[in-house]
Amino acid sequence: MATGIEQFVKIAPPTWPGEPLDVQPGDLSLFAPMGFGLGPPAVTMPWEGVGSGMARSAYYGFQEHTGHPFSGAPATEANGGTVYFGADCERADVDSMLRLMGIYGHLTDYAAFTQDGTRPEDRYITQLRFVSGGALEYVYGAADEPAGRSFRQQTLSIGEAIWRFIDWFRTENEGGRYSVEGTLGGDGDWARESLAFGLMVENEYHSIYRVWTRAWLVTK
Repeated sequence: MATGIEQFVKIAPPTWPGEPLDVQPGDLSLFAPMGFGLGPPAVTMPWEGVGSGMARSAYYGFQEHTGHPFSGAPATEANGGTVYFGADCERADVDSMLRLMGIYGHLTDYAAFTQDGTRPEDRYITQLRFVSGGALEYVYGAADEPAGRSFRQQTLSIGEAIWRFIDWFRTENEGGRYSVEGTLGGDGDWARESLAFGLMVENEYHSIYRVWTRAWLVTK
């Protein structure tokens, strides 16, 4: 599905230029874990068992996303999570949401990747992923080399890009140039789809985020 995202965000290729990476930041089928990704050595105090020291060594490692509202919260971050919201939001609402979720909206050193859904079960239509320059180097092992540096030099900050994403698709949807109809199997009468959005903090510390268009069913 052709979109206008590339008009305001420089889109990086799915395969990052340069040396091959074990995991591609443009592989949107994978979600970055939460946490710092640090692996300090296990130190067992004289009054502790071996298990205590080993457990403490994992305090600042990575934590997978589980989706559970309680145990799935980030252990080393106060903010994060996933939010779903409708298309009737205002800029002030979005700015407040970014602050509460711990999103570093001022960053301009990031790579952006986009992908369209192909099946109803994907539950998204168009998604945009932000990976900070620091995450590219530390999390994915992408060297800061000329081949990839141009994809990290963005004009808009992440916060501005998220708002432009929302506003762009809302305008396109209202003008009939972007449609979510049929993406949830609605009959167009009793149950019809309406545009909505999702926003996720994949990793707060390393600044990896996603925003996407989605549909919700409006019923009579």
